[in-house]
Amino acid sequence: MRRYAALMRAVNVGGQGALPMAQVRAMLAELGFDDPQTLLASGNALVGSTLTPAEIERAFEAGIENTFAFKTDVLVRDVDQLKAVMAQNPFPDFARERPSTFIVYFLRGEADGDLADLRPFCVFGEAVAMGPGCLYLCYPEGSGTSKLSGAVIERKLKVRGTGRNWNTVGKLVAKLGG
Repeated sequence: MRRYAALMRAVNVGGQGALPMAQVRAMLAELGFDDPQTLLASGNALVGSTLTPAEIERAFEAGIENTFAFKTDVLVRDVDQLKAVMAQNPFPDFARERPSTFIVYFLRGEADGDLADLRPFCVFGEAVAMGPGCLYLCYPEGSGTSKLSGAVIERKLKVRGTGRNWNTVGKLVAKLGG
């Protein structure tokens, strides 16, 4: 049995997708996941399972839809994948100095576009780089007013995803025993 981080897209942010984490943990236990935990209230869960990551994603997504009548994507990563994301960070100084405005945008599949397509949306000094199954996003002025939104990223790169700040990525690695 392995432990995984399951990242729910668009949960408990911006007044949408309100899912009580205690109920999410109960749902995960009912689905047969081992020792379900949540981290923060922003859609992060940790589960043990013998299923493949893709099977976990499908089961988790179906569970959310059936339990909460809410449809969302779930992206699953193991500790080694998260460690690789941390190790390959091309912006270590920014991540260290501004971890709450440094975002790892985890991708579901391969991007079908060019990072150059995102540059016109980097109007406040944002920087973007590709990583292992993710994008690294520096938001010097914060992401709230940036033109480089998740919707823009998904439209331009033709891939869905979900973002987590650097602090959260580090907490997920620590919780998974990394």
